[in-house]
Amino acid sequence: MQIVNLAPELYPLWNAACSDMDDAWFWHTAEWLEYTLEYRPELRPQSYSFMVTSEGRVMAICPLILETRTTPEGSVREFSFGGGPGPGPALANGLSERLRKEVLKVVCDEVDAQAHRTAVARVSFRASPPAPAFWHDGLSQPDPLLRFGFLDIPLATRVIDLSQSEDKLLNQMRKGHRYDVKRSQQLLQAAVYDATNIMPAVFDQYRLLHHRVAGRVTRPQMTFEMMRDWIGSSMAILVVVRRDGATVGCALMSVYKDGAYYSSGCEDPDCSNLPVGHALQWAAMRWMKEHGIAHYEIGIQLYGMRPHSMPSEKELNISLFKRGFGGTTVTFWVGEKFYSREYYQAVMRDRVEKFASAAFVPHAAAAV
Repeated sequence: MQIVNLAPELYPLWNAACSDMDDAWFWHTAEWLEYTLEYRPELRPQSYSFMVTSEGRVMAICPLILETRTTPEGSVREFSFGGGPGPGPALANGLSERLRKEVLKVVCDEVDAQAHRTAVARVSFRASPPAPAFWHDGLSQPDPLLRFGFLDIPLATRVIDLSQSEDKLLNQMRKGHRYDVKRSQQLLQAAVYDATNIMPAVFDQYRLLHHRVAGRVTRPQMTFEMMRDWIGSSMAILVVVRRDGATVGCALMSVYKDGAYYSSGCEDPDCSNLPVGHALQWAAMRWMKEHGIAHYEIGIQLYGMRPHSMPSEKELNISLFKRGFGGTTVTFWVGEKFYSREYYQAVMRDRVEKFASAAFVPHAAAAV
């Protein structure tokens, strides 16, 4: 087997492999890799992505982005995506179990070699719930990277099965959500824009509302241009909700193969009394059903504090809101591997101290 480093001239081959691999989803594509290289320039991202080939066949792809973060202890280099875990390696379909293990070992050995050459302190990968392979053998599949020295961090997300009828999808929603979906159809107008009807002026409505809601420009202009290109390439849709002609909410959903993911959304804070979010999600779900999307990942689910996850009250409320649209909470793996003992100790100490401070409140002194 040979290691082939990814270069722009190899993007067509890389994307063809993504299309053929059930392990791969949109987050594996060259389009997403390019987005990540622009997303957080302060992290000075560099691509070290590579393929494993054998006799002209692509056996595996491994997205790998080097990012440099500033910590109290100094600069730390990691293989990550925008500060979080990147999509795990994707392997070719049809490999025997023995060959899959051999190919994955080649991938992990190369990740280790790249980490040592570039003085990386940690690498982190995650499963991709919208990918077809996630649903092949049932849910909660084990992390295949554990045998290669990775540590397991289980997380949860919410996935909606869109093979059901619209009536059943509505009936599975929380009662209040179902009421607000119906109310939104009387008060608001929702439109879905895809490759057939997206226009620059419409996309600018999303970009400008995003800036206004955030109170600032949160990421480079180039990333918005890339998102617009995704829509034109049938890799995303944009849902726009209007009231009396004025844009009051937008959401961008990534779509690839038969999976979809809620990537970005913004709502006019002056319309908080209106069911804007309900209109956005229901319009997207109806479009996805019509276009053969089987599974829609609506977002991470947070239920409380864990040593590796300390959600804010706002994040907990967002998770609760997303659960209201029905679907199933599924677990997926995140694997991380450390190459620095000192950095491992610092990360674990920070997690334990934060968890202990937040989760364990001293008992009040007994009244005398």
